[in-house]
Amino acid sequence: MALLGWFDKKVVKPKAEALSGLNLKQLLDTHHALKKKLQDAMDGTSPERLDITELSQDNLCAIGKWLYGEGKDLYGHLPAYEDARKVHAELHLCASEVLTQHQIGNEEHAQELLKTKFRTTSSKNQMGFARLFSAAKA
Repeated sequence: MALLGWFDKKVVKPKAEALSGLNLKQLLDTHHALKKKLQDAMDGTSPERLDITELSQDNLCAIGKWLYGEGKDLYGHLPAYEDARKVHAELHLCASEVLTQHQIGNEEHAQELLKTKFRTTSSKNQMGFARLFSAAKA
């Protein structure tokens, strides 16, 4: 959450946070919420059932739809776009790995993945999109 706070104070400006249909603050909030959804699923408190197949696909969420649609059309030529796309795909695969471990009964491993690999990948994802926003606005 510290990275999100830093973005709020240093990077995200009230009128400059949207990038052709994608809002940086919403993007960061959405991916932060994914960790909570995974934790709730593992705790048995989730109001929704997460589907591993859907979770692993990076083009089904709102961010992925933007990445493979308008985002690609407008920013696909930027190296930062491809970096953001790759790390976004990695985040989805990591989330599905956490959920898979949970569903097959490897609770300790699922929790460890959530605290380590998912956290690291989530941070890389946030930085990737911050770089894309910066490159697109340059």
